[in-house]
Amino acid sequence: MNALFSKTIGILSDLVGARSQRHQVLASNVSNIDTPGYEPKDVDFENLLASMQGKGIRMARTNGKHLPAATPGGSLSVVRTGDKVDMDREMVSIAENHLMHNAAVEMLARKFRGLQNVLRETR
Repeated sequence: MNALFSKTIGILSDLVGARSQRHQVLASNVSNIDTPGYEPKDVDFENLLASMQGKGIRMARTNGKHLPAATPGGSLSVVRTGDKVDMDREMVSIAENHLMHNAAVEMLARKFRGLQNVLRETR
């Protein structure tokens, strides 16, 4: 299957899954806003970057001001972000995550449309 699809399709599908998982975590934060002792959570994307490096995607520092790449690790993990849920911050995070999710879905759809066009022209 790797011969048919580029690495981009795998990366984009992983990214869509990660954005979906983050949405669930952020929605959980909002739904638990009035729960005493609840600590807000978020998804750790550094591990996602590290897992992408494990798939042959290499990141390089081309400028001294760039942040260093994450060290190889596991899958996404949920981490605590603070001691109180801030509704405004959570809603901004949900909106940003929604936009990024839709962008990844659109890029994935374009990849598949490109494959569809190639297959049509080979007939």
